[in-house]
Amino acid sequence: MDFEQIRAFVNVANLKSFSEAAEKMFISQPSVSVRIKALEEELGVVLLDRTKAREPVLTEAGRIFLDYANSIINLQAECREKLSGQGERVSGLVYIGASTVPGSYLLPALLAGFKKIAASIEFNVSILDTSAVLEGILNYSYDLGFVGSIKEDERFKYVELVEDELVLCAPKGLIDKADYTDGVPVELLLKNQLLMREKGSATRQLLEKKLSELSLDVVNFPGITYINSLEGIKQAVKEGLGVTVISRLSVQDLSALGNVDIFPVSDLDLRRSLYLVYHRSRVLSGAAKMLRDFTIERFKD
Repeated sequence: MDFEQIRAFVNVANLKSFSEAAEKMFISQPSVSVRIKALEEELGVVLLDRTKAREPVLTEAGRIFLDYANSIINLQAECREKLSGQGERVSGLVYIGASTVPGSYLLPALLAGFKKIAASIEFNVSILDTSAVLEGILNYSYDLGFVGSIKEDERFKYVELVEDELVLCAPKGLIDKADYTDGVPVELLLKNQLLMREKGSATRQLLEKKLSELSLDVVNFPGITYINSLEGIKQAVKEGLGVTVISRLSVQDLSALGNVDIFPVSDLDLRRSLYLVYHRSRVLSGAAKMLRDFTIERFKD
């Protein structure tokens, strides 16, 4: 077993493509296949199911080995950094998965601040729903994740960063602010057309959970429009298409401009936290570890 065999396997597993793995490693696709085949023969197991028409799929043995393979690759990189005296000026590429709210409203300032002390570190950021981010952490597509909810799984390590709150966002003037200085009751909320995100959204999950605690459901709204874009929802509210329940952080811009009105929902506790998340068993690269530590320090009380 050698590092190039392991690296070939990790790249195919993460990219779900032999050709893309070959391109990333600057070798031919047959060379990637030969390396993985040799690795499988040495381990005595099949790591990738190649019978699927569209893409290679990890076998159970492959899923188990992937954790160890990623740790080996990251330990190798860390060792090289230490031995070459690069520990104080780490470089590299950090893969980040972020759900919409932290990805759009926390990450830009965070990464800009980090760049001032680590100019040689680059980022690849994917904005997805929370479910997809967590899946990417588990399959090692992302080094670090930023999400708006927790999925109980011992493989995840969460660090709470900041508190957020979901608020009712309504078209300007639809609801009289003077009548609802302490918040809008859920009965009034339910009288309006609802604009809502996709199923994997942490915002949607929290709203549905809190409604269920009152024996209510989104079907109690007169109508629902699904929009798979936070910015699309905000603009739809602005134009009067309906109301939404949305992160306060995400709608402060339109509220400050006077384009929409925002209210707490008085009988729903819609507070939540935003989190940094990473794989508990993964050995992070020096670059990813540096960003993780910077993030924790930046948001520490």
